[in-house]
Amino acid sequence: HPYIYKITFATANESSALVIRPFSEKGTLKDLIYKAKPKDAFLKKYCNPKKIQGLELQQIKTYGRQILEKGFPYGHLHSANVMLDGDTCKLLDLENSLLGLPSFYRSYFSQFRKIN
Repeated sequence: HPYIYKITFATANESSALVIRPFSEKGTLKDLIYKAKPKDAFLKKYCNPKKIQGLELQQIKTYGRQILEKGFPYGHLHSANVMLDGDTCKLLDLENSLLGLPSFYRSYFSQFRKIN
């Protein structure tokens, strides 16, 4: 699929799973928003609110369209699970739902389960 980041190696057994992907020098969408380098430490990358920048309107339109066109449910969508490859965004961690991990947003949805 053109909007899924490639996997180099994957394996699983009864108790765990391992997925290896190629390293990207550009990093994720979150790295772009925070003007961060992918190899920097987490606190250095994401804990300085002065470095945060927005995206251009055209980038928002392009990335949003690409994410919506993927054509299947994706419960783990957030900016750190979107890899940038040129002008194309590619999704990461799609295997989470296949492995039975709960959705990133499960806690938000579960509070509304009794609504008719």
